[in-house]
Amino acid sequence: MIDTHCHLDDLVTLQGLPGVVARMRQAGVSVVVTVGVSPDRWAAQKMVAEQVRVLGCTVGLAYGIHPWWADRVEPAAGLAALSDWLEQERGNTLAVGEIGLDSATDMPDASRQYALVEGQMDLALQHNLPVILHERKSADQLLKMIRHRPGLRGVVHGFTGSLQQAQQLIERGFYLGVGAAITHPRATRLRATLAASPPEALLLESDAPNQSGHAHWGEPNEPAYIIEQLAVLAELLFTDAPTLANRLDANARALFGRAALTPTDQ
Repeated sequence: MIDTHCHLDDLVTLQGLPGVVARMRQAGVSVVVTVGVSPDRWAAQKMVAEQVRVLGCTVGLAYGIHPWWADRVEPAAGLAALSDWLEQERGNTLAVGEIGLDSATDMPDASRQYALVEGQMDLALQHNLPVILHERKSADQLLKMIRHRPGLRGVVHGFTGSLQQAQQLIERGFYLGVGAAITHPRATRLRATLAASPPEALLLESDAPNQSGHAHWGEPNEPAYIIEQLAVLAELLFTDAPTLANRLDANARALFGRAALTPTDQ
């Protein structure tokens, strides 16, 4: 299985890497996409990915500037750094992400967030790469940006929006990232939205070490735990978990590239 959204460089500060990889493999997770948040962390992100590869898992890399870092990264400088990094890592980058908008309270200045996300969307188009979008209380704003950029493709990670927003994103070729929130019994609206969405538009993700599921609340999240949200999603969609896992993996390879997300032992 493919975990399409993980912060491996954060995870290894909390958990021993060999154990994380061993649990991934035992759970059947053989591929992970690790996403970036800030220019000063991309090199470390790349180094941890290499360490995971040595331990026997396939890792895809996405680089971007997260909206939570908008008050620490000057937009023009950050976009220039990303442009240079994408040129340097040409052929080794699956997507531009994690990028987006966060309109919750106590978030960085909205104008800086807007400058960063729009600039990064444009860079993704220039490099023919998909985007990995962070969205909190900002789906309508992001949809407007997407409409103004024909050809932009990607995924809204950890999707928790409305059914109408989900349908609009899917109509524009975007995928919805299914995170551990689905495992919480009280997530009735989210479950209903995902149950009404076509399996062809869904991706499985952990967001590890963040957003732990119901069975691991209060613990660091791990890629191995995506099997738990897979089980819930399979029940919602009236299918079996292995069949659904194959469908979701095919979706991930369609978005990010088949060769890059194929386990090295296949």
